[in-house]
Amino acid sequence: MLLRPPFENLYLRWLGLRKVQGALRLPPAVFEAFLAAPYDPSPDFVLPPKWKRREHDHPRYARFCYALAKATGARRILEVGSSTGGTTAGWARALAEAGTEPTPPHLVCVDNDSYNEGVYPTLTGKNIERVGLKLRRVTFHNGDSTALLPGIQDRYRHYFDIYLVDANHTYEGALADMENGLPMVAPGGLIVVHDVDRSRRMSEATPEHTAPVYDAFAEFARRHAMDFCILGFVRKHLGVARAPG
Repeated sequence: MLLRPPFENLYLRWLGLRKVQGALRLPPAVFEAFLAAPYDPSPDFVLPPKWKRREHDHPRYARFCYALAKATGARRILEVGSSTGGTTAGWARALAEAGTEPTPPHLVCVDNDSYNEGVYPTLTGKNIERVGLKLRRVTFHNGDSTALLPGIQDRYRHYFDIYLVDANHTYEGALADMENGLPMVAPGGLIVVHDVDRSRRMSEATPEHTAPVYDAFAEFARRHAMDFCILGFVRKHLGVARAPG
């Protein structure tokens, strides 16, 4: 359901935790920050030239990213699958508002510019700057996530407060991104995974994995004995798991 203020917040408050499944309980401050956040954290979003309308994800996705970073005090965030920066701008706005003390913010993005060719990292950077985060606080890595992440593990070991996975949507690729990113997440940090909606048909589905990202997320959480929850009020559903430690 896509509603505009003030009806959006009334609907979400009525929804409450009805659309949250799983054992992980995020702090109530996260949901309150989500309700208090702007409907769209990046209203001046720059579109790729061939787009006729704003086609990046439902505003609740970026809005939740913004709220999660604000409520948890995250300072170091890794995002795999940035594209033009629909969700990147949500993280960036929260980091810009957090300031540089006591820890300077750092946003790290990974993408291979295949979804909308010619936009990453150029337009991504513009959308980050438009919400107030300086590009000196951002590191862009260009390449396929399954091949690139193992090569940066040592540089960022136990470094990130939040890790968003939204790149490869095959079962094998999504699971590899989760596993390859885990060593870079700080103990107790959050792994956030998009597209864990079992009811949504995906082109990457196979007879064995009809909901490939959901299956990968569930297997990842099982392997590492992680508590997790699934937020059904975010379009295509968002899974959140807490790293061990």
